[in-house]
Amino acid sequence: MNNVNTQFQPARTSRAALPAHLRGLLARARYGRRSGFWVLAFLLGLSAAAEGFRNPTIGTFGLGRSGGRLAHVDDASAVQHNPANLTDLQAPELAYEQGLVYAKVEYTSPTGLTAETREPWKILPAVFAAWPIQNTPWAVGLGVTAPFGLSTEWSETGYFRYQAPHFAELITLNVNPTVAYRLRDNLAVGAGLDVMWSQLSLEQAYPWGLVLGNPAAPDGLLEAKGDGLGVSGNVGITWEFLPGHRLAAAVRAPMDIDYSGTFRVSQVPPPLAPLIPATSGFESTVAFPTIVHVGYGLRLSDAWRLEADVEWVEFSRFDSLPIKTGAALPGVAAEVLQDWDDTFTAGIAAGWQFHQDWNLRFGYQFFQSPVPDRTFSPNIPDADQNVITVGLSWRRGHHGLAVAYGAVLYDDRTVRNNLNPAYNGSYDITVHLISASYRYSF
Repeated sequence: MNNVNTQFQPARTSRAALPAHLRGLLARARYGRRSGFWVLAFLLGLSAAAEGFRNPTIGTFGLGRSGGRLAHVDDASAVQHNPANLTDLQAPELAYEQGLVYAKVEYTSPTGLTAETREPWKILPAVFAAWPIQNTPWAVGLGVTAPFGLSTEWSETGYFRYQAPHFAELITLNVNPTVAYRLRDNLAVGAGLDVMWSQLSLEQAYPWGLVLGNPAAPDGLLEAKGDGLGVSGNVGITWEFLPGHRLAAAVRAPMDIDYSGTFRVSQVPPPLAPLIPATSGFESTVAFPTIVHVGYGLRLSDAWRLEADVEWVEFSRFDSLPIKTGAALPGVAAEVLQDWDDTFTAGIAAGWQFHQDWNLRFGYQFFQSPVPDRTFSPNIPDADQNVITVGLSWRRGHHGLAVAYGAVLYDDRTVRNNLNPAYNGSYDITVHLISASYRYSF
């Protein structure tokens, strides 16, 4: 964190004029900011219901065929999954996708104390538009999605009261203009620009009584909120190397977003008020991963399509989370170690067009957690997971409706050797995914 700005240190009150124990607290706060030594670190956390802080599979087609959605995606959501497939569309299309996520975490400490998250329902909307340009090999598209984020909310007075934010929220909004080109009858490519706005919001109780050795001092509230903008890109390719056999690949380039905003501290005790501003600046950075996605699709007949996909996600870019504020507070670390691992996903999916207007989809996907035990945080309650999905879609004339559901089966996660011993314990994670969409073809 930054040192206290001199504008918040009026000349009439100096450190020398403070009692010795308060001067020591501020000195240790400066040391803690450099080293991250303090165990009462204001750990900024992000939460998601997929792996790490990545959101679940976007779109109703994508959820219904979560394990295999790259080679055979045939609607406007190809903007997100594989832009090359925009060239498969026969008419312009506009789609609204509404995702719902139910995510709940129950925690049990090694001594038997319990806690659980609140506000389990999250909303994930998306909008897609696609326009194949008639009598040309070109197609264009646009997607507006939330590829990363969600939130975690624990009780303000619960087990993690002073150990982690009781509210941690990451919001992302990605605008993805895309262009695709058919090189040959059996080969198409696509590319897009990712322009992502993001907001990071956190709230945590701060124990002035514990810090000052005065049980009568009320708790303060630390609030950090900042936003930022990042720019990156993505490419995709689909090759039907034999009739009915497709290879597809898509890559989303990495992106860093620098957040800037406001840091607020409440209930600052009078002896420290001249030295700790109630409002100051806040800065942080999140490194979003490179994602490489490869799929093989097989058309068995006019009615059946199968696909198997694998992904590699470069979560090792999220090595640490810097915390910069204008307030010198004991226990607020300058940097929170993450040390995440690169991960992979693997899955398989099928689509069955059992009627000219109806399509049934199935999927299975395995997600590997990037979060190691020693840097696990209750704000990112993650574990390896197996996801089973099903989807149903209907199309007639200009209109199309679809629904999909995903059951997320998390492995048991017991943390034993965390850098913060307060995070050790068992985490039981429950997640359900729902998506519905309406699309109009012109």
